[in-house]
Amino acid sequence: MINWKRGRMPVRPNAYEARWYALCAALDEHPEIKVRYRIDGGLDPRFDDAEAAWTAVMGHESAPDGLAACFHRFRELGRQWDSLHDGTGGEFFLTDLAHARPQAYESWIESWKGGERFPSSELRIIDEHPVTGTGSYAGIRLRPDGAEPELWWSTIRYADWQLDLGYRQYLDTLLLTRGAFGWQFLFTGAPLGSEEFDALRERLARTLDELPVLFPEDDFTLLRRRFEERRR
Repeated sequence: MINWKRGRMPVRPNAYEARWYALCAALDEHPEIKVRYRIDGGLDPRFDDAEAAWTAVMGHESAPDGLAACFHRFRELGRQWDSLHDGTGGEFFLTDLAHARPQAYESWIESWKGGERFPSSELRIIDEHPVTGTGSYAGIRLRPDGAEPELWWSTIRYADWQLDLGYRQYLDTLLLTRGAFGWQFLFTGAPLGSEEFDALRERLARTLDELPVLFPEDDFTLLRRRFEERRR
């Protein structure tokens, strides 16, 4: 897929962007999946590399290690999909670093670190669920020293949780899961074994059974292992 910008040469996807385009095409063509919404906003040609995008966000260069390997320029790229069999589904909606913005309304987030709280405006949204409208989103919390940003998963029903993942790890796991609902909780401190999380835990169990069937070319062993550890 190539994005044409009026009056200019086509913006050719880099290797990482091509992986995402291939994933979207595979979802669209999968015989056991119904893709209900497709969002393709094209590539922003203003940023050629991670350093340029990081400068646009932070105002200075020296992007954290690892950003170059997952650098993308999607203004917006998303799919919302469902399995035709057991109700497994997912959604992702990517926004590149330079376009990542806080949510429209501000709230306070408990950091789980000595009672520290911070405003949600410190989180810039890189992935969310605009179609299903769950209110959930992944946001990066930029650090003033330019270090690797924190990753947070914010939800309405289950509060806000810092992810045990970096930016690149988040995107790579999103690629693996295709945005299957609830996967982010495998990388949080949420008590998945508690009664409060019964419905989510049951959904994750079904999802982790179904993903290897839908995508036999991929290895979901790590996700299954984390689920078994987190549900105790």
